[in-house]
Amino acid sequence: MVATGVHILLSLALVLLIVRSERAEPYLVAALAATVPDADTFVFRPLIELGYVSSVAWTHRGLTHSLLAGVVVVALLSAFGPWRAAAIGFGSHVAFDMLSGGVQLFAPVEQTLYGVSLDWLLLNMFASAIAVAVILGGLLGMKYDFDRRVPLRSPRSTLERFR
Repeated sequence: MVATGVHILLSLALVLLIVRSERAEPYLVAALAATVPDADTFVFRPLIELGYVSSVAWTHRGLTHSLLAGVVVVALLSAFGPWRAAAIGFGSHVAFDMLSGGVQLFAPVEQTLYGVSLDWLLLNMFASAIAVAVILGGLLGMKYDFDRRVPLRSPRSTLERFR
């Protein structure tokens, strides 16, 4: 399992690279979409312990990490911001959970785990370092773009000045 903070960092970095918006909505939607799949640890665990649900699809990395849940989350969050940002947030969460143990992509229809099992701590550290570097680089790049938006003289006026 990749830590929730790392999921948020990764989604923000990917949205910064892909969408590159000056507005806050894509980043907020992506961060929210990146946290939604782990809601199963808070919602489903008490239901399992109380005996209300018992299928494997209700466990962590089950139904909330499936493609079905992805479609529902993206559709709901697209009301608040760009659907691409929601898809990036949810997709990055599922993709990185697939690297650290696997997810049930086709729950509730099929309970097969898809993915590999890499070292959790190393994956978190590596993903965090890359995400922070991308975010800082993106913020610097956006600052540079903002600075360049100051009206520049046209090349003709510069050439005319030297005549």
